[in-house]
Amino acid sequence: METGFKASRIVSIATAVPEYTSSQDTILEFMDEAYLDADASRKLKVLFHHSGISNRHSVIPDFSGTNERILFPATKELPMVSERMDVYKQKAVPLAFKAVRKAFENIETSIEDFGITHLITVTCTGMYAPGIDAELLQKLDLPPDIFRTSLNFIGCNAAFPALKIADSIVKSHVDARVLIVCVELCTIHFQPKSNSDNLLSNTIFGDGAAAIILISDDLAIDKKLKGFSLTGFCPLLLKRGKELMGWNISPLNFEMILDAGIPEFLGEELEQILVLIAEKLDLKPVTIDHWAIHPGGKKILDTVQRRLKMGNGELGSSYEVLRNYGNMSSPTILFVLNEIFNRNPKNGETLLAMGFGPGISIETASMVCHGFV
Repeated sequence: METGFKASRIVSIATAVPEYTSSQDTILEFMDEAYLDADASRKLKVLFHHSGISNRHSVIPDFSGTNERILFPATKELPMVSERMDVYKQKAVPLAFKAVRKAFENIETSIEDFGITHLITVTCTGMYAPGIDAELLQKLDLPPDIFRTSLNFIGCNAAFPALKIADSIVKSHVDARVLIVCVELCTIHFQPKSNSDNLLSNTIFGDGAAAIILISDDLAIDKKLKGFSLTGFCPLLLKRGKELMGWNISPLNFEMILDAGIPEFLGEELEQILVLIAEKLDLKPVTIDHWAIHPGGKKILDTVQRRLKMGNGELGSSYEVLRNYGNMSSPTILFVLNEIFNRNPKNGETLLAMGFGPGISIETASMVCHGFV
């Protein structure tokens, strides 16, 4: 942490998922019907079996084994991107609001009493204007002149730049109360395409939202609020691997590029990544008490665990989130942090969060647990 700067503290984390919950077995049945391709079904069966996921959630009922279909009825052509965006407009803000409401319930206060001075929204699965930031501002009845900004189309590790912006705000404005909201509706971009990228995407992605409240350490102490104090960031854009991960907007949908070789690639880069993190953050792996690794897939977590010679429980929060929700893109790392938060870590323990995104970019944030018993 830089000398002379006050630290910022995450004092509340809340998560939300939509109403439709489906087991992997039920989703696989939908996939079989949608693909009508024996070879694709065989590959999907293998991918689903090894996914490490039990359940995923969606804002639409299409994958839940009922006859109710909104976007993907069996007798209709695949929806165009405009139809998918209509669903996004209807469903994204209510899901985000659900997470925000829980974030304030966690600290036993109301939005009105606590006050929000800055709003940061994050999403990559939908775009329109005025966007979710403007809608949330009105739905939360925030002042019309509040600072607000949006991070769009960054991908799975977008929560990290949002945290960096919030951290800078808090260090510049001692009374700042920053609300970050991540919401992603990955499932509305389904398409039964048989290439490996789409097969893998259809295996792991779900919908979710998360909200965090960030204030200064001093204000947190004054309000007697425990949390994770941010002590540093280390963003890295790797020199290779650009072609392995990304988003493309097509007339049909937002199409995910997700190469099956990503876990092996990250494993090859991990040692150098940790060297850079140690240099910049003065934080070596042996000094880290809690790891929050973005569960981009089971193979990624397995690779990190093996390369770092971790015990079975050290990535327990990441595996748990993957099992119960799949990969929800940007909110997912906040789900992992929430798992650790709710386990009441010891005061003074260290935490390293790490996420992966298009580029390939690696984002990390170091934290210290404060105010816990």
